[in-house]
Amino acid sequence: MKRLFFVISLIIIGLSVNAQDGEYHVRIHGNQQKGVIFDAPAASIDSMYINENGELRVRKINDSHSFSFTEIDSLTFPWIPTGTGDIVYITYNGTSVDIVNPYPSTQVDISANGAKVSVTSTSSANITYCLSGTANPGRFEIESTTTPTILMNGVNLTNPTGKAMDLTCEAGIIMELASGTQNSLTDGTESDKKAALMSNNDLLIQGEGTLTVTGLVQHAMKVKGQFNMTSGNLIIASSVSDGVHTEGLLVNGGNITVESCGDDGVTSELDGYINGGSITVTSSSTDINAISADSTLVINGGNINITITGADSKCIKADKELTINGGTFVLNHSGNTSKGIKSDADITITDGNFTITSSGATVIANNDPSYCTAIKGETNIYISGGTFNINLPSSNNGGKGITCNGDMIISGNNTINIETHGDGSTYTATSGTDTYSSSCLRAEGNMQILSGNITLTSTGKAGKGIKVGSKNGNTYTGTYTQGNQDGSGPTLTVTTSGAQVGSSGGWPGPGGGSSSSRASAKAIKSGGVATVYGGTTTVNTSTSGAEGLESKTQINIEGGQHYFKCYDDCINSSGKIFFNGGVTVCFSNGNDAVDSNAGQAGAITIGNGVAFAYTTRGNPEEGFDCDNNNYIRITGTGIGISAGGSQGGGGWPGGGGGSGGTITNPAQGYKFYTSSYTFQAGKYYTLSNASGTGGTNMVTFSFEANCTSNLALITATGMVSGQTYYVKYGTQAPTNPTTSFHGLYVGGTSSASEQAFSFTAQ
Repeated sequence: MKRLFFVISLIIIGLSVNAQDGEYHVRIHGNQQKGVIFDAPAASIDSMYINENGELRVRKINDSHSFSFTEIDSLTFPWIPTGTGDIVYITYNGTSVDIVNPYPSTQVDISANGAKVSVTSTSSANITYCLSGTANPGRFEIESTTTPTILMNGVNLTNPTGKAMDLTCEAGIIMELASGTQNSLTDGTESDKKAALMSNNDLLIQGEGTLTVTGLVQHAMKVKGQFNMTSGNLIIASSVSDGVHTEGLLVNGGNITVESCGDDGVTSELDGYINGGSITVTSSSTDINAISADSTLVINGGNINITITGADSKCIKADKELTINGGTFVLNHSGNTSKGIKSDADITITDGNFTITSSGATVIANNDPSYCTAIKGETNIYISGGTFNINLPSSNNGGKGITCNGDMIISGNNTINIETHGDGSTYTATSGTDTYSSSCLRAEGNMQILSGNITLTSTGKAGKGIKVGSKNGNTYTGTYTQGNQDGSGPTLTVTTSGAQVGSSGGWPGPGGGSSSSRASAKAIKSGGVATVYGGTTTVNTSTSGAEGLESKTQINIEGGQHYFKCYDDCINSSGKIFFNGGVTVCFSNGNDAVDSNAGQAGAITIGNGVAFAYTTRGNPEEGFDCDNNNYIRITGTGIGISAGGSQGGGGWPGGGGGSGGTITNPAQGYKFYTSSYTFQAGKYYTLSNASGTGGTNMVTFSFEANCTSNLALITATGMVSGQTYYVKYGTQAPTNPTTSFHGLYVGGTSSASEQAFSFTAQ
């Protein structure tokens, strides 16, 4: 025996001398699946001998170890590449396991029952455990006072009666997915545990390999701490409950894929942060959240791709504030009343690229409709950047594009494209028959659209482009503000083409004190005051009742350029309408161009703004309709041109004329022209202070369609009461005008010379 170990000692000396780019180790393998019970570089061993107790004595340079021959199975001399000698190797072989533990059992104690491995580490070192092989039943569990690294090096564990991996590490744990490897963890239906992979503290996943986790009882993964991922591929093949359930979420990179989940896909009990990487979730379960946080959720980047089909499910959900500062989002949700993005508090979006398809239906429950919505905030929504492409197909009847119960503010450099195609409908509310309909932008509180490039299209019955506020009894709330006081603002295009729903008038939708069984399509509808400071507006409507800009309170146009082409009223208010600045062109082919129902002086006021309003419908529809022309006021040096039918004198049902009216204390000259005249499309009509080719071009206007007018109001900058003015026409637009907007030209040189009519200013 002594000669044997003398020979071994000579071998060790030889191994030490010949080592290059690595080193040979001496390993002592234990009996009864204990694996390697001793591992050390050959160069660190001074000698091996049998001591007086009949034990194998291994003396190293700094310490020594003794082993009973009854616990030794064999000795090996493996080649270990440089720098890997401190790794614990655990290799699964079906129902057994090979263990290489270079640490003394007093520091790292490893036991195995078949292929179920338990590790207890009290070492002060952050040890790496390399797992490989396949086992069923198999398990890996560890308790450690430090931060170990679990190197997943092609390991596949299935534990039918419990967790496949259980990590209890006071200082958190690192899981390294070895490059190019495929790893898997699966629990079983006989398990009474809560996850296939359980971490009882923080867990960091990194590397360039793939880990697939299957939870057949409850969660696939549960982390009682923060789940952090920086690289690698994590696949949740299926889970009965949540795919990844964690106390805190931090995703900086890598790819997370949830292929099927019975409950939430990736969910955090506390705050969640997504800064990069990609998250893909596919689910058909009911009432689930693909990505959620019970507290605040912040998304700064990454790629998020979600497809959910279950009713009342959400792609992204936060119970508190939701902030999105970047990232790419492709969200498809088709379940009834489902949501693309939802927060129970404020939503703030500063950047990001959003493609959202919301195709679920509206459901009436307890006399109240619930909608399928792309972005829903229970309080306020703030958008200051990003690109949004939102589509609500016809299956989404009554759904909303972006909606909130509080205020909505849209600013910054954004591009928003929203289409709604579903029909509105009537339903039985607690107060009687009511209606609901789709809307592209909806705020129960106030709405400000300060900038951006916004295109809204609604084709369904009674669909709205923008709807603001609500009704409580006889009180309307919710102000609409567009643009900024310096005249800047959004480029806003709104198109509605849906027919009416129901058979009577009123304010449709929930929140009112009385019910309505009729609703019409509207481009922009505000319960409270609507103030337009700036920007460029293009509005098109094409059905009965489909108005362009409506306020139940008052409308102020202070600046910008705005074009309305509507079947019904272009601009309508239950209160007063002010043109204090900007340029507004209104063309209605089915109703009044501008209609105020204020019923008092100042119902329509021309201040320093420019307004060109005409209707081709004929009597009794007017260019400016305020029930009594004497209510009109001219308080500034703006321009007001209206043309259309007349309700006075020879009004409805036919005839022409009407007495016009008298305006009290006008700031400049004006004329109610009551003779019938047909303005022809393709001709340019110039108001001048001289006949023929002479005089000053005060304003030029042209019509998109022939307009037979029985009552026209004409006032322009510089008009003086008592002087004669001429309306001339030609076939060429003025050259070099200072303003050229949808048939309205201010300044420049006009070639019009054929006289249409003349008048003396009032």
